[in-house]
Amino acid sequence: MTDAPIRFGIVGCASMGATHADAIEAVEGAELRACADHTPATARAFGSARNCAAYGGHAEMFADASLDAVCVCTPNGAHREVVVDAAAAGLDVFCEKPLEVTPERVAEMEAACREAGVTLACVLQRRLLPSMQFAREAVRDGRLGRLVSADARMKWHRDPSYYGESSWHGSETLDGGVLFTQALHGIDLLQWVAGGVERVAGATETRSHDIEVPDTAALSVRFADGAVGTVSATTATRPQQPISLEFNGTEGTLRVTESGVDAFETAVGRTEVDLPDPPADGLHATQMRDFVDAVTEGRPPMVTAKDAREALSVVFAAERSERRGEWVPTSAFEG
Repeated sequence: MTDAPIRFGIVGCASMGATHADAIEAVEGAELRACADHTPATARAFGSARNCAAYGGHAEMFADASLDAVCVCTPNGAHREVVVDAAAAGLDVFCEKPLEVTPERVAEMEAACREAGVTLACVLQRRLLPSMQFAREAVRDGRLGRLVSADARMKWHRDPSYYGESSWHGSETLDGGVLFTQALHGIDLLQWVAGGVERVAGATETRSHDIEVPDTAALSVRFADGAVGTVSATTATRPQQPISLEFNGTEGTLRVTESGVDAFETAVGRTEVDLPDPPADGLHATQMRDFVDAVTEGRPPMVTAKDAREALSVVFAAERSERRGEWVPTSAFEG
């Protein structure tokens, strides 16, 4: 262990890059040293605002800047190259979700980091929400009895400009669609609370937007312990609703959203749940703090690549199910 700060670079200065920079600033033991973006002007503006060195590409940054770790904030389908190159440079990696958009690219990233002996963590920060942590505890402790069914709903709205004004939103190779970019958080929470998903039957459609990927999906899932469930997701409806999950057991029902517990009722009646406040400095900062501690202490981070792949395997199985019209086991996509 050392008292020296973990020196970070950020790759991808638009959108989530700023969120990661804020998280680094909030965490003791972390320091932003450099940034890179495929648009040099974007990198320069970001570097000027954040008082860090700016580069027109990640390879140049890795070669020139003195770094310990990198935040990967590029589009979904542009993660693999950055992560593989970071591993070759000996850098630990804090990667935005999803890890990637194909099983093969995810496997390449994991192999590169494993062989280089560097940490690969994935950002799935909604696990830190008090409502979701309560749900996991309640289900895993058997407070609902034996789990019968579990469902996740992500009914969101995205204006046409969300896709039309972006260079990658709606792209088959860089976005992947609603299950990757929007619904993955809900899918991850569902399987994290209820236990691993064993197989999936899925249907996807593009209902509202002029894009290359689905904006709507409905999945049936079977969990490892035999419980069943559903996932419904869209960016094509109004009004936008918060992510919501429902867990039904032989002894009770629990409904949660990102903001709290909507209902918790068992055989003894309805229980009001008083949750703690969310982390004061934000979910990304809290997960960043865990990542810094994990690297410093030589332990696994809160969300490992294997953890992240468990949710992605549901998405990959859904895609294959849509093509084949049959149930698909998630084990087909295990590393």
